[in-house]
Amino acid sequence: MTRMSKPTVEERLDIQELFAKYCWALNTGDLAAFLDRFTPDGWIEHFPPKRYQGRDEIRSMVEGLWYGRPYAFMGRQHHPHNFLIEREGEFISAKVYWSVTRLEQTTNTYHAFLHGHWEAICARHDGEWRFRSLEIRHWLRQEMPWVGDPKARLVKASDPYKEPGEF
Repeated sequence: MTRMSKPTVEERLDIQELFAKYCWALNTGDLAAFLDRFTPDGWIEHFPPKRYQGRDEIRSMVEGLWYGRPYAFMGRQHHPHNFLIEREGEFISAKVYWSVTRLEQTTNTYHAFLHGHWEAICARHDGEWRFRSLEIRHWLRQEMPWVGDPKARLVKASDPYKEPGEF
């Protein structure tokens, strides 16, 4: 079992910067900068759950997000916050909340769009921290992490979209 410990202040700031660079590249369509956030053998798991391994698959995934549905991605902003960062041997793990605002391009207005969290393993590569793995978790009612009483997930009888008792 790997011993968990605190990263240095510099490592913590480097990991926060890694997430900031990831968000900027993702939100501005900068493919080279986006791919550079990952180790060569790194992977990303994206909703619906599918793992994209290596730069070619990651490129395909992100291009699908950007260009798969015109007007659906440009103008989104991913906001990382509430960083939980731990050292695991030579790696650093990070669990980070995110929220996304979305530009409604026809009206040029923004609204809250999605919330969730990332689970990442970060590794040093070419002198910089990069993602060895990045799991993207959306906080939808049936999928968000919850360790409390399961009755909190039950649907109210007045919910027109779900059957009572359904998640």
